[in-house]
Amino acid sequence: MASMQKKSLIATAAIFCCRFTGLLREVVFTSLFGATGALDAFLTAFRVPNMLRDMFAEGALSQSFTSVMSKVEKQQGAQAAWTLAHRVSSQLISLMLCLVSIGILLAGFCMQQLYPERARVVVYAPQDAPSMLCSDAVFQHLRKDADGRTEAVFSAVDALRGISPESCLRMSQLEKLQPGDRILLTTAAEGVPAAAVRLESQGFMDLATDLCRIMWPFILLASVSALCMGALNVFGVFGLPNLASAAFNLTTVGVGAILGWMIDPTFGPKALYGFAIGVVCGGAAQILFQLPKLYKKGYRLKWDIGVHWQKGRPHFADETVRRVWMLMLPGVVAAGITQTNIFINTSFALYLQPGSVTAISGAFHLWQLPVALFGVAVGMVVLPTVSRMALSEGGGQDIAGHLAKALRFVALFAVPSAVFLCLWGTEIVSIFFQRGRFDAAASSLTGSVLAAYSLGLLGYAGMKVLQPVFLALEKPWAPAGIALVCCCVSVGMNYTFVHVLGMPAAYLALTTSVVTTLNFLFYFFYLRRLLGGMACGELMPGLCRICAAGLVLSLVCWGGKVYFFTDFTAWCFLNRLGALALGGIVAGAVYLAACLLFRVPELGMLRRRRG
Repeated sequence: MASMQKKSLIATAAIFCCRFTGLLREVVFTSLFGATGALDAFLTAFRVPNMLRDMFAEGALSQSFTSVMSKVEKQQGAQAAWTLAHRVSSQLISLMLCLVSIGILLAGFCMQQLYPERARVVVYAPQDAPSMLCSDAVFQHLRKDADGRTEAVFSAVDALRGISPESCLRMSQLEKLQPGDRILLTTAAEGVPAAAVRLESQGFMDLATDLCRIMWPFILLASVSALCMGALNVFGVFGLPNLASAAFNLTTVGVGAILGWMIDPTFGPKALYGFAIGVVCGGAAQILFQLPKLYKKGYRLKWDIGVHWQKGRPHFADETVRRVWMLMLPGVVAAGITQTNIFINTSFALYLQPGSVTAISGAFHLWQLPVALFGVAVGMVVLPTVSRMALSEGGGQDIAGHLAKALRFVALFAVPSAVFLCLWGTEIVSIFFQRGRFDAAASSLTGSVLAAYSLGLLGYAGMKVLQPVFLALEKPWAPAGIALVCCCVSVGMNYTFVHVLGMPAAYLALTTSVVTTLNFLFYFFYLRRLLGGMACGELMPGLCRICAAGLVLSLVCWGGKVYFFTDFTAWCFLNRLGALALGGIVAGAVYLAACLLFRVPELGMLRRRRG
């Protein structure tokens, strides 16, 4: 257990650098572009290859490869393990080249499916009418222009300042209008009545299509990087592979900022082309960062496809390679459930107020920080160990005890993180993002999304610990089945919240929290059945003590928000930073004292290890 804690803390430190630089990337984006339709277009375009990366490469492929390679290394030695790596990487590159080509060709179709249908706005007003930012207009009818695009025709007493050939409204806003209905149109960002309908830009969908095409090669580079990470994990290297993600973030920001400034010094929407190129360069940096360590461990560049054709059908020359892919196929569904939900949330968020996609993305990165620090790190360390335990007789009880300790270790950090993000979500968002074009209103919107995400943080962290175990036990199909069920639940809840009840973006995050919690519960009870128990006598007492300490912490955080953080987003940055830092120190001390009072066992382990 002490070894697991040590390796987990090493991975945690590396992942912290990765997630911190990821937040830095988000801060740069929001500062330069704000919570706007242009940044929504970039994030939507990036979501397609990034979702496939999270589901395929860094999820199912990396985990299945690590599991199989760990067993090969133990049974046959390092040379056989590297032969497996050569064949899997060669097949992966061939597959990804095909996928990237298809993705580039279908980028326009993908964006058309994600973006709601829009109609170009045409406003007729007297030529001598004064130009206004808001115009009381009368809806006339819908029509098709010469290019087949839908146009919404309005008449107005005053001309509308700022309208352009790309100005548009969503069809969902026009479907309820009848000829003669009055509507207040606006091109202003602030200071307009709540009932006003703001015009958008049809060009954002075209921008998203271009950006998506540029960023598709990223999935090829990220997939190769994930294989490098899995191979290093097999040989006990956990820190450096996660630092490779930090290299991706820094390269994306650095190259993107330079190219974006060269394209548009004012950092308008066209500057996002520079950041799209930066994403691809960052993917290459991930691989280059890990190659020296791989070479030191014995890897040599070699092309070995490991497939031959017999009677018109492909056959694997090595059955272990086939095992990697067979484990991966159901794992694509199981490992990608949360990313699928985020992708679904993005498509539904496009129907909400502008900036909702940016709010979901920013909140998700903050939510991922504690999850990655502990849930992902512990899961990464657990996988090779459990894979080797599965080879021994009677390993089920050993695995159960190992998982119980891992879950308690994760809960020690996940519970206070969930409390902080839930009760101080807006305050935390304002520290990281509120600058430049990202204003207090955007902080409030993103904070509400973050609070909804936090409700599922403990379940998601636990899911990240248990998820790799199914691959180690070579039982991937059950998680795939529950993932499909959860995906259907997610779509149903999102549709109800957005199209039936008209709820804001926070309810999309709430859907993710519900789905991840259900997913964790299934994992837990199914593993309990497979292993003949989950060492609940060892797990539950410690978990209850941690939750009791978390309840004390929540009371302190609630009191701080009510009595000390009033109008927090209106304060200057230094005051906000100082107040939140002081509040965090006090609240952290209270949580630590509560853990000591309730005799949380993990705290004793850490103290003995330090001693």
